[in-house]
Amino acid sequence: MKPSEIIRKDAIRNKVDPDRILQSISNQLSSKTAIMLQSGDSVLILKKLGGGNVELHLFTVEEPKALIRSLKTFIEKIRATDIKYVYGRADNQQILKMLRMLGVEVEESDIKPYNWRAKV
Repeated sequence: MKPSEIIRKDAIRNKVDPDRILQSISNQLSSKTAIMLQSGDSVLILKKLGGGNVELHLFTVEEPKALIRSLKTFIEKIRATDIKYVYGRADNQQILKMLRMLGVEVEESDIKPYNWRAKV
């Protein structure tokens, strides 16, 4: 599946305007303020915050088992960079549970509006 298809389906499932999301991501990628990773039928957008920190946005149409494999790949790719901390606003506690299961130490964020962060 193409990244745009994954993002569109995820946005619709979460009742968010997919065109607005896709345009925003396109602008961020063009201006190099974000990068995009894909694994399976999941897409991870890493928006640069500065100082080695990034904001994460996960878009997925995968079932839990496949999503765990994709998360494992994303974690490996992020650990191979100079990123220090990743930040997020997870409404879905299952994702945080999966990250912890994969050995990621998730903690409370020190930056608003994020509700969690993890050291890479």
